Amino acid sequence: MAKNYWPHAIVISLVLIIISCVATIVVAVKNPVEMDGFYFERYQNVDENINEIEASQRRFDARYTLKFEPEFDGLNGHFNISVAPKNGSLAPNFTHEILLTRPATNEQNQNLNAKFDGQILKTQPVALPKKGKWQILLKISDANDTGFYKFSFEAR
Repeated sequence: MAKNYWPHAIVISLVLIIISCVATIVVAVKNPVEMDGFYFERYQNVDENINEIEASQRRFDARYTLKFEPEFDGLNGHFNISVAPKNGSLAPNFTHEILLTRPATNEQNQNLNAKFDGQILKTQPVALPKKGKWQILLKISDANDTGFYKFSFEAR
């Protein structure tokens, strides 16, 4: 009489499925989801007000043009962000928040100080802790509308 190995294969496959589920849970707990800070607000506030945020973004984009220019020598430098009105008038007083971050983690986030020099928003000198991909998240507001921008660059 030949041995039948199907019962053993079924039990082994069930055990492997359980082990893979446990491994998935362990990996997920050790690597939690990073909070997205693009809108500088909690997710719940963004979710409730996304229509107003997007309408304000469209109005801001219709009035202003932004240009990102990082000036770095190695890991040290600063950022220039040109904010020019599209209609050619003088730019109003803006309020702004700038966050320097890495795309995959929030561990090395830095809030940057910046001041306007004419139409150019210039940050204070920055020393990056390591090479690689970085992002600048910018929230800029005039008296009426707010724009949110993400600029990527690579530190070498």
